[in-house]
Amino acid sequence: MKVPYLVQKYLLALIMILTCMLLVTSCTGSSKSAMPFEQALSSGKPTIAEFGRGICIPCKAMKPILEELAVEYRYKLNVVIVEVDEQMDLTRQYGIMAIPTQIVFDSGGREITRHIGFWSKEEIIAELKTIGIE
Repeated sequence: MKVPYLVQKYLLALIMILTCMLLVTSCTGSSKSAMPFEQALSSGKPTIAEFGRGICIPCKAMKPILEELAVEYRYKLNVVIVEVDEQMDLTRQYGIMAIPTQIVFDSGGREITRHIGFWSKEEIIAELKTIGIE
């Protein structure tokens, strides 16, 4: 069956928009999240959590990287974005002094490593490999 060009064009755009909406919803660490921070840590999978703020330039640059990692590693790793303004107690608990701060936790919820500032996807993947996540 041949699908008209305009239908193909708009169908692809609609699929892309819905995918982006799903990614944004599943990657946020706010109370509206599908997987809150505490649930991610107790899930039995390693977790990478970014503490940031939506208006921070490096935080904005990190968001698409974290969204890609959430999809690529969905069965091996939890990816959570913690909005520091919405999660002040959690931010204090983990001693966040600068944003963005990324913390990698092992499958038991113990902190393995911490990074402050923009962290490239390649560097994150290299760090994940050092803890056995391929």
